[in-house]
Amino acid sequence: MEWSGYAGKVLEVDLTSGSITINELDRDMAEQFVGGKGFGASILYDRLPAGCDPLSPENMIVLATGPLTGTSVAASGRLELCTKGPATNLWLDCNAGGSFGPELKYAGYDVLIITGAASEPVMLVIEDDDVRLVSADEYWGQDTLETSRRLKADFGGDYRVTCIGQAGELLSPLASVQTEYRSFGRGGAGAVMGSKKLKAIVVNGSGGLRAADSAKLDMMIREAANELANSPDTGSARPEFGTNVLLSLMEYTGIHPNKNFQQSTLEGEPVTELEVSRYFDRSRACFACPIRCSKIARVKEGRFKGAFTEGPEYETVWAFGGHCANKDIPTIIEAEHVCDAYGLDAVSVGNVIGFLMDCWERGFITAEDTAGLEFTWGNVEAMIEAVHLMGKREGPGMDWSMGVRYLEGIIPGAAGLGGHVKGLELPAYDPRASKAMALAYATSDRGGCHLRSWPISEEVMVQNPLGQHTLEFKPEVVKGQQDFYSLINSSGLCLFAAFVLTMEQIAPLMEYATGLPGLDSADKLIAAGERINTLVRLFNLREGLTADQDTIPDRFRTDPLPDGPCKGETVDVAQLVSAYYCLREWDSEGRPTEELLNKLGLAERSAASQQ
Repeated sequence: MEWSGYAGKVLEVDLTSGSITINELDRDMAEQFVGGKGFGASILYDRLPAGCDPLSPENMIVLATGPLTGTSVAASGRLELCTKGPATNLWLDCNAGGSFGPELKYAGYDVLIITGAASEPVMLVIEDDDVRLVSADEYWGQDTLETSRRLKADFGGDYRVTCIGQAGELLSPLASVQTEYRSFGRGGAGAVMGSKKLKAIVVNGSGGLRAADSAKLDMMIREAANELANSPDTGSARPEFGTNVLLSLMEYTGIHPNKNFQQSTLEGEPVTELEVSRYFDRSRACFACPIRCSKIARVKEGRFKGAFTEGPEYETVWAFGGHCANKDIPTIIEAEHVCDAYGLDAVSVGNVIGFLMDCWERGFITAEDTAGLEFTWGNVEAMIEAVHLMGKREGPGMDWSMGVRYLEGIIPGAAGLGGHVKGLELPAYDPRASKAMALAYATSDRGGCHLRSWPISEEVMVQNPLGQHTLEFKPEVVKGQQDFYSLINSSGLCLFAAFVLTMEQIAPLMEYATGLPGLDSADKLIAAGERINTLVRLFNLREGLTADQDTIPDRFRTDPLPDGPCKGETVDVAQLVSAYYCLREWDSEGRPTEELLNKLGLAERSAASQQ
């Protein structure tokens, strides 16, 4: 079959045997599951042994592009990494930009499947049809920055690199995978790579992609580019401030949490996007992206002079900022730099440190538990040293790098003090100040996450906002966004572009790029998003997920916000979850009904999995 949009091939590498196979992409999978997250869901649901240890050879890594990845469509550089996650023991997918995804397609592959585990450190080198495993002994133990630098020096600057640092090698569930200065950050994918002794993947491709209808695709590309350029978000604010564009709005609405979710304000003026932007050296763009929201920040004086990072992102500014009662931006830049180097998820690491500071202030831990570090609120020296200990998994850093849920279980008195859902630490939005976000957290397929649905946009940012504290229409918004986001994370398009473009623009892009009848309308594409989410739900149920886990920490129900614009607010998410189940056509235990499975074409698959 001659493919358009897609490269048309699936590359599979078994690290145990060293075998390398190349197969044709399945057309039915493409029309039903689109690409990216959808391909990961389809492959992992069918092939991953139920109940397998995420760090065992039985676990798999699926790196999957979308049909728009590597095309001329604006912001089309995205790549998905799907696996079973060590932080939650459930489904995990991470989406990253950069240039690795397009390069993989130019080498000829839509999907890379990695199975088994090597006995010694290896890396995978892909040069079109020349695919080989080589020793990575000389790179093992190196951080991600040095590994990437050396691999580009050894192979060439045009080669794209994905790799892990020491945290992944040492199997921390907070370990990320770094790809061209971008991150597959959340949930511990770096530890899965480490368990397979896979240090890096290097790819260089010489091919190209064809479009089903180049003339019409070009027309839609121009329309989409104009839309992005004229948007106040993607055409102005985000290019200037990056993801930190949210800082002032989240402070103003009382959604921005501080001190381990204990309060919504700090003494004095809050950190703003303007203050963070003063550290920006320049902007940086992912493949084919006109938004250029990525920033290179550098500290030019003071205690962390010379520190730099691609960022800091909004979530990091919160995690090492307000969450730890810290307003020192150079410390935040240094913390993100150190996290990237070790290959650690900055959101979870900052979350752990804020949690430890809360434990310290309450007397649950002392210097005897912390290698002498004093975790008073805002102690930046302790913060940076803690990141190093977690990256190297040394001393108390061994326990800290297991995450908040684990620490709640071993620190006397700390149970219930953490902010996590299903084992994944929460991002930078207090669920008491955004009722819809509480539901989004509770029902996220990979645990506490803002990237399955971000309903704050409909609560405070649209012309007729729903409001933060009502319950009406929140399940509808969350379900709709979850299905839409899953589609976008399967397409190869960046979510930031999708925030601006409409389905009337996205659907023609998919149709003219691929020519596949299954992807030629907005209705079919949204149905694909629902199909993907439902299959992931079946995956998680098979892995032991129960309805009891579709919730948020009790303290958000019992402890009112003590200050700020949302003072006195709590949230009982159970009512929202119940309405959400009905809307999703799930039963009271959170299981998709037979009628829904039949409608989405998943009934036979579900039945086969249970045999």
